[in-house]
Amino acid sequence: MSASLTPPWPGLGAYAVSKAALDKLVEAWRAENPAVGFTRVIVGDCAGGEGDSMTGFANDWDMDRAIEFGTKWAERKYLSDSLIEVEELVTVIDSLIRHGESLSLHSVTVAPRPAPCGAPPPRLEQGALES
Repeated sequence: MSASLTPPWPGLGAYAVSKAALDKLVEAWRAENPAVGFTRVIVGDCAGGEGDSMTGFANDWDMDRAIEFGTKWAERKYLSDSLIEVEELVTVIDSLIRHGESLSLHSVTVAPRPAPCGAPPPRLEQGALES
């Protein structure tokens, strides 16, 4: 889920505000350090990888609240039916890091391709919501 790609999600107000603050921080860094290239990367739905690469987004969630808000998100169709493969995300980030000084990328959005009609929902590994 990207706070920049969707309407505000119930229960995630502080998360969305932190992303807005980060956007302003990057803008300030650009103004203060014009010789440095800062790229804002907006990442859509990605379950993360395995082991240390797993997302820790929901590690400390209260399960009752998670169910309450998860139900609202589903009702509002905020939940995606597709996920970015973590290897694809790593490839994009790697190319951003390696680009030369003549290239300026202010903002990049990496979003999952919508699943074809009738495709099964994405398979989350055991514990993906907890991690």
